[in-house]
Amino acid sequence: MGPLEERMILSGMHTVADIFCCCCGDNVGWKYESEHEKDQKYKEDKFVLER
Repeated sequence: MGPLEERMILSGMHTVADIFCCCCGDNVGWKYESEHEKDQKYKEDKFVLER
């Protein structure tokens, strides 16, 4: 995982960390670390894999 950063996503501001492939090192998505909005708390500690 990469360093934590604040990122604006469609659903608002989130604290996320990029995740990388352990074989090739490519960025494959991100992990939600913490949420600023109460209605977005369900996303904490979840991963998003991009195609």
